[in-house]
Amino acid sequence: MKRNKIVSLLLAVVIALSLWVYVVTTVTPEDSQWIRNIPVTFANEDGLFSDRNLTLTQGRNATVDLKVYGKRQDLLKLSNSNITITADLADVLGPGEWQLRYTVVMPETVSDNDISIEARSTYEVDVQVDLLSVKEIPVQAVFQGSVADGYVQDPIELEYDTLEISGPQDQVSQVDHAQVILERTKLSKTYTLMDADGNEISSDEIHCSVDKIGVMMTVSLVKELPLTVQFIDGGGATEEHVVSSIEPSTIPVKGAAEDLEGINSLNIGNIDLSTVPTNKAYTGTYNIILPDKLTNMTGEETAAVTVELKNLKEKTLRVTNLELSNVPSNLKASLGTVSLQIKVRGPADVMDAVTASSIRAVADLSSIGTSTGQFSVPVDVYVDGFSGVGAMGSYSVLVSISEPSESDDTAVAVDVSPGDGGEGTGQE
Repeated sequence: MKRNKIVSLLLAVVIALSLWVYVVTTVTPEDSQWIRNIPVTFANEDGLFSDRNLTLTQGRNATVDLKVYGKRQDLLKLSNSNITITADLADVLGPGEWQLRYTVVMPETVSDNDISIEARSTYEVDVQVDLLSVKEIPVQAVFQGSVADGYVQDPIELEYDTLEISGPQDQVSQVDHAQVILERTKLSKTYTLMDADGNEISSDEIHCSVDKIGVMMTVSLVKELPLTVQFIDGGGATEEHVVSSIEPSTIPVKGAAEDLEGINSLNIGNIDLSTVPTNKAYTGTYNIILPDKLTNMTGEETAAVTVELKNLKEKTLRVTNLELSNVPSNLKASLGTVSLQIKVRGPADVMDAVTASSIRAVADLSSIGTSTGQFSVPVDVYVDGFSGVGAMGSYSVLVSISEPSESDDTAVAVDVSPGDGGEGTGQE
């Protein structure tokens, strides 16, 4: 019984729908209806910008309501999204208020002969046109946030330093700059237009040359690095005799954390102590050169290094103990220098005992090869029997290399090795 009632109810619904379709399509096939809020599009707007220096400031969002008449099956195909209403700006010749006639185009799915317009909310579109102004404004970036201790914010880099805006003259004149607010690095950001007092300007009538501006901000680690020099022992002087200072003594350096890792000081040069005088201060200027990717935040390119030597004494002795070593085989070598004035230096308490007989100057001929002729050969100076005493500066002797004659029974040169207890130095 219950099942029969359900079948009867469904049959009644089908019959009712059939009767409605029949009435709509056969008995009353035509009707009218309002299509509301149809947006207005504008033709020849580009001409306002290029030819007449004008801009549309009001009316851009205008809409029109249409009451259309036709077959019901055609009316069902119409909506405010497929009916096109176009107002032509070609006849707008100057700034002011204008009333524009418009055209209506129905969608392709409906024939114009099957649809007619019975009524309209308006026959004209009201627009306001103003003079167009073009202006170039600077772009400013603002960082909102904080930088951790030990780090520094680098200047913000902008994809564009300026941008061009255009729009109504009275609105464009109020714009002072564009502002980008940065909250994290490497961010492509939208921007806002600001007046000179820092107030935001919002206007749909102002057009900008770009929609977004690429922004980059780097945060670098900062480290205070001591400046150092490397002392090379020589001339009887070692680092324990040195009193030195560097100005500046430290510099702040910035860079990526991974690039600064493990760097705790910066060597700016080497100083050979054999060239430092005994009784007066030495001052030299050295370039501050950083590894790649690091930046000296002071901008100073050089540092002054002052060096003094303490507890040392020097003396100059005439040395006649000149020797040759590594004489080329089958060649004759003879000295053209008979003596050298050699300055030696060492601890004050032992220098009084150092004499010329304690000093040997040895010229190494291993670099001569098989060449013959006269050569200036650097010598290594040895102070035998005295620890911590060495020669200051460098010295050389004149050596003659020739083919031995048949009358030569023995070689003139003596092949020697350095003795114990002294220092050696050489000069080319």
